[in-house]
Amino acid sequence: MGVIETHSWLEEDAHAPEEMLMKKGLTKRKAAELYGYLKMFGMYSPSANTKKQTASLIKREAWKKMDILYKKYRTLWKGPSVPIYIFPVQESRGFFSNGFKKSGVSFRDEIYLFISDDEDAKEWEALFLHEYHHCTRMNLLEKDPEQYTLLDSIIFEGLAEDAVKEYCGNQYVSDWTKKYSGYLLEKLWNQHFKNQLHLKRQEARHDQLLLGRGRYPALLGYAMGYYIVEKYRKKYGTAAKEMMTLDAAVFIEDEQETES
Repeated sequence: MGVIETHSWLEEDAHAPEEMLMKKGLTKRKAAELYGYLKMFGMYSPSANTKKQTASLIKREAWKKMDILYKKYRTLWKGPSVPIYIFPVQESRGFFSNGFKKSGVSFRDEIYLFISDDEDAKEWEALFLHEYHHCTRMNLLEKDPEQYTLLDSIIFEGLAEDAVKEYCGNQYVSDWTKKYSGYLLEKLWNQHFKNQLHLKRQEARHDQLLLGRGRYPALLGYAMGYYIVEKYRKKYGTAAKEMMTLDAAVFIEDEQETES
């Protein structure tokens, strides 16, 4: 599969994203549901600036550059063949922002990337790498995504961003990896995480802890996952490619042995 030429979709239907997503073969209702979901992760809303954003991304060859990255990391990781859809990012938002505007969401069988035209191309690589790492790991694990637990989710995020550090450099790692001290994370682990690791994705508290909603600090679960993976890497010296196949429980074995 690889990168889908959504620039032609945008040139025709950027003003009507739900209709545009019907080019995937979706019904109008399914396209509307998908667009609502993607907006939560940073997909653009039509504005007077959308046409200009699209033209700028085309000029910067965003689709060609992302396809090169897809081929690079698919070969390196023996990753899956999946379609990758690129759209402008919602202005002034993005989960993985590091002073730039970018975001994305991945599934086992497809990836969506939301980018802006004012980014360092290496930021595009960091975003692509993060999302394709998720997709590759999902395909390597013999587990139904509906059965993923809070532990699975935080380790997914930690591993993906650890891979960004290894392949792109520390300067391209997201701000949330450095947001909280080790002391605070250890404290919050004991107070809120270690007895809740079984929570499934469908349970409300899963996302409260993962995303840092309500009384929890922003993106707490992401930061927690990175902290755990970083500790594991420092202790065992395992590279990102090798860690990708490990079960999430492996990363907290030392913690559990200490407690027992």
